[in-house]
Amino acid sequence: MRILKPRNTNIAQDGGDAATAPAAAPKPKPLPKPVAWPGMELLNDPISAQVLMSVWSADLVVNVPSPPGAGKTRLTVLLAAALSHRAGLRVGIAAQTRAQAIDIARRLSAVCEHPKIGLLWGRGNVKPDAHGCPILDGATKMWPNSGGAVRVATKARWLFSEPSKTKADVLIVDEAYQCTYADLGALGSMAAQVVCVGDPGQIDPVVTGDTARWADSPTGPHVPAPHALAAAHPKVVNTVALPYTWRLGPDTTTLVQTAFYPDLPFTSRRPPEHITVNGQALPELTHRAITVANGSTDTALIAAAVTRVRTLLDDAQVCTAGGTRPLTEDDLAIVVPHVPQAAAVRAMLADYPGLLCGTADALQGLERPAVVAVHPMAGKRVADEFSLTTGRLCVMLSRHRSHLSLLVDEQTHTVLHQADSEAAAAAATVLDRLLATDEF
Repeated sequence: MRILKPRNTNIAQDGGDAATAPAAAPKPKPLPKPVAWPGMELLNDPISAQVLMSVWSADLVVNVPSPPGAGKTRLTVLLAAALSHRAGLRVGIAAQTRAQAIDIARRLSAVCEHPKIGLLWGRGNVKPDAHGCPILDGATKMWPNSGGAVRVATKARWLFSEPSKTKADVLIVDEAYQCTYADLGALGSMAAQVVCVGDPGQIDPVVTGDTARWADSPTGPHVPAPHALAAAHPKVVNTVALPYTWRLGPDTTTLVQTAFYPDLPFTSRRPPEHITVNGQALPELTHRAITVANGSTDTALIAAAVTRVRTLLDDAQVCTAGGTRPLTEDDLAIVVPHVPQAAAVRAMLADYPGLLCGTADALQGLERPAVVAVHPMAGKRVADEFSLTTGRLCVMLSRHRSHLSLLVDEQTHTVLHQADSEAAAAAATVLDRLLATDEF
């Protein structure tokens, strides 16, 4: 008879009885390596992760209102990358301008495989530098036969396209609060899901037609798209607000949030940063009252703006956690309400060709360490609708990271307090708070 040895026993070398030994522990299986995929950084923050999961869960409309400097473009890029690579979806991004479309394409090229991304561009137009992102024209196939992909284009180009050929699974509308409800309705035919990312406190869409018949309608074709969509279909829109700004310091955040974002609470997460002049740290917000007698292009007003710019460029330094360096023309911006003002300032600062100077409408979305701004009411003796637009003042007060020098008209306080309108009263309240800041 064959006798099998019991398991886990050893035979003594001297021929003695077998000694029972403990069983050898099985070798642990190596843990699988984590799979890295483009856009997975969104999972590091609970708010951005919520945005990703809302889209992934097939919510029809996801609205992401954001304060200035909250990382809207970064969210747009990472969300598109994650949905295309991890979920295999066709993702379209609708930008408001060509410059914004190019910027998004460049950022996508840094995080996505180039075969999966593309910038839609006119066949006859000069091709931009998209840092390796493929440029697609009308002769190129819109989507690959299988797998996910991302296509970036201006809102106008998406509206010009045929939905049957360009239809995406998800369409992300960048700067959605500058998009009209009418345009968003047309864009809705381009995708099964829509994600609106934008800043609700800035300048409303520019509409050239007469919208008087919809003046009191919350869903008028001129109303910012997310506002109108939420009013028309409140049960469909899932809103996930971004609660931080990485641009504005605590003092600026307190002013801007309470004045322009009463329904969007947010706080500052900007790293420590400030501007010094002759070794003295400048506060985040300062002002100077100017005697203006000849309208918005008064020479005293323009000269004051130019003088402040030259003072900062000659003597200022930028102080961050990475060290201290001189303030250069690439670190400074001049924001004015009117095109003639911008032209006058540029002419007097022609020796600084790299200096950013423009209207609030043109500088939306941009930022600099230091900003010199002209109040919208400077030179005005009547509180007109253009000057009282809250979004315009909000843009002017939120372009800087470290320091703002604001020029105001000595008469503006009186003009606003004499005007009989809610908009003038709101503007007067903000002005009173600005006049309480230090004077430069």
